[in-house]
Amino acid sequence: MHTGRFSASRNACALLCGVALTTLASTASAQIIDNFESYALGSLPSPTWLDVGAVLPSGRIPPFPSAYVISTLDAFGNPTKAVATVGDLATSKGIYAAVPVSTFYLLRADVRVDRYSDAPSNPAADWAMQLTFGQNGVDNWAYTPQLGIYASSLTRGWRLFSGTASSSVDIDLQVAANVGTWYTVQQSFDALLGVFHSQIWDAASGAVLLDTFNTLIDWNPADATFDAWAFMAGDLSPGTQIGNIGVVDNVNIVASTVPEPTTFALLVVSLLPAVVLARRRRR
Repeated sequence: MHTGRFSASRNACALLCGVALTTLASTASAQIIDNFESYALGSLPSPTWLDVGAVLPSGRIPPFPSAYVISTLDAFGNPTKAVATVGDLATSKGIYAAVPVSTFYLLRADVRVDRYSDAPSNPAADWAMQLTFGQNGVDNWAYTPQLGIYASSLTRGWRLFSGTASSSVDIDLQVAANVGTWYTVQQSFDALLGVFHSQIWDAASGAVLLDTFNTLIDWNPADATFDAWAFMAGDLSPGTQIGNIGVVDNVNIVASTVPEPTTFALLVVSLLPAVVLARRRRR
């Protein structure tokens, strides 16, 4: 990562069982839905998902797989399968899947932090999880052009990170990411307008913790060549000895040429642009 969404009711967005990968030609759209129930415990959830840590590995190289299927309890105490990153120190670790380069991206997933690293040097240097769209194969996933929401090990809260040629932002979303708590995170991005919609719920209670738009300063639509989605963690701080662990379940991803209707309303109300902060730098 890094030193560096269509609103609906929770019931309407309930995820389907199993894995579905469909291409809808009429709307130039692709979708991935996965609850990880069909995979063997301890395994990488392939072939749908690939290993983040295996992409141009550098620095701290994790064991492979760097994320694997676990048996755990969901937000309501029910048994479920999910995917967890390894606790070993790693420049990047997790899973990713290919999506078509699009003008509108939507992601929804249930996520949980199981452990934060012990010595993060800055908010974006260590992160327990990031839900991100990015360019696969350009660089290690810690540094590849990307855009998404992450849980910072330093602040133990949710932040918006963008690291592309035209946009470098790291925004505190002012919502805690507590260890052991399931959150439902939904994020959408209109690549033509540079508008990012962040939504976070407490998964157990359904309480809305965040629903906000950010317009990326100096965004260039040509930078939105995101061809993959990843769930990943990373430990870049030199003093870190205990690695991050993040868990993901009930993933729903859409990449399409059909934008979120509310992004047009955003232009009318003229939301304030995001504050530009320092880009994550390679160490």
